[in-house]
Amino acid sequence: MTRPRLANLIGIVIGAAGLAFVVHRIVRDRAEIADALSSARLGWLVAGGGTGLIAMTLIGINWLTILHRAGAAAPWRHGMSWFFVGQLGKYVPGGIWPVVGQAELARRSGTTRGIAYSSTAMSMVATFLGAATVAAVTGLIAPVDGRLLPTAIGVALVAGFVALTTPMIRSALDRAAHRVTRRELRLPDARWFTLLVARHVPVWVSFAGMSVFAAVALGVDLDAELVVELIFVTCVSWMAGFVIVGVPGGLGVREAVFISMTTALLGAGVAVSAAVLSRVVSIAVDLGGAALSVALARTAPTPAPAPGPDDRSDPDTADRYAAP
Repeated sequence: MTRPRLANLIGIVIGAAGLAFVVHRIVRDRAEIADALSSARLGWLVAGGGTGLIAMTLIGINWLTILHRAGAAAPWRHGMSWFFVGQLGKYVPGGIWPVVGQAELARRSGTTRGIAYSSTAMSMVATFLGAATVAAVTGLIAPVDGRLLPTAIGVALVAGFVALTTPMIRSALDRAAHRVTRRELRLPDARWFTLLVARHVPVWVSFAGMSVFAAVALGVDLDAELVVELIFVTCVSWMAGFVIVGVPGGLGVREAVFISMTTALLGAGVAVSAAVLSRVVSIAVDLGGAALSVALARTAPTPAPAPGPDDRSDPDTADRYAAP
């Protein structure tokens, strides 16, 4: 069995275990969940959908910025439709489909294969590091006893930044990658990539809005401390969904992490209900964003295919990348 297939299999097993955990909690706390959902206020869920749509739009804009920096002619309205439609691939088991979806839509519109796939992979890495940055900051300022996880995330981020900015380490990474893959490792400019990660910080504050507004919709009285904790938990749960390969959209994993970290804060019934509502809102955001972006793309002039030969130096290696 190849390593990608093994990683997908492990991811599916972990996702199934997480989904089983969520289902067990739903069955166990069904009375509390029913009470919580019966009083849920739709307006706050719509507000959460709005913040989720803002977050996804920002990720798409950042992805197009990477494409433009690489020299791709990606019109904004058409490019956003590539992004949102490609993102629907994360609900397909396998882990590679958001990468394939976004990159192939860009490639078929004139972007070379190498630029399309490398830009999509870089976007996903920057998105993940943006979540890690927000998790480290909010975790360290949140009024909770545990500081180990946010500290570990912060240390890892600092170590990565040092590696990216140290010429000796960059050279060592280049040589190691070349020995393993027989290809040159093209690390991005440190300053530009740091700014790219920083541009994903608002993404995760907005994403957390889905969890925050789901809690408000369920009648939770929020204060600043609880909001910070919910932002931290949201980032950690989404990061867990990122790294588990093969699970469609992190289904089960994300909810299991969220529930386990918020039960003491919100109560069992509200924690499960908030996780379920956040997932429903997230799916609605993805579907709505795809429909809206396609409609807007139809109002834009049809982009002319970019001239130039196909980049045959970069074969189809999308299975090296994992989905959010």
